[in-house]
Amino acid sequence: MKIKKLKGRNKIDLVFRKGKTIKSGGLRLHYINKNVNFQNLEFGIGVSKRFVLLSTRRNRIKRQINGVIKRQTLEVFKFLPDGLYMIVYIGSLNYDSKSIWKDLKGLLEHFTC
Repeated sequence: MKIKKLKGRNKIDLVFRKGKTIKSGGLRLHYINKNVNFQNLEFGIGVSKRFVLLSTRRNRIKRQINGVIKRQTLEVFKFLPDGLYMIVYIGSLNYDSKSIWKDLKGLLEHFTC
């Protein structure tokens, strides 16, 4: 199984309009997973210009989050059902892979209940 990128304005807008939201540390997860039409796990990552002004830093944070998700693919598949997921970064500038994984794990634990 593979995690796909969440692409297309319609899908992303659907996640923000009709999806639910949970927050852990510097990450916020918008998601829709109750629909039977979803056959894949699709992730999108966003970093707001309001929190991080320079585009190089925004891109670095996106790459870090994407790297953590790729390294922990089995954990992600274990916790999350198929659906559309959008991770939005809302934290500070000093953000490393350990703190990203800690926050992501907090988001994933929400789905075990």
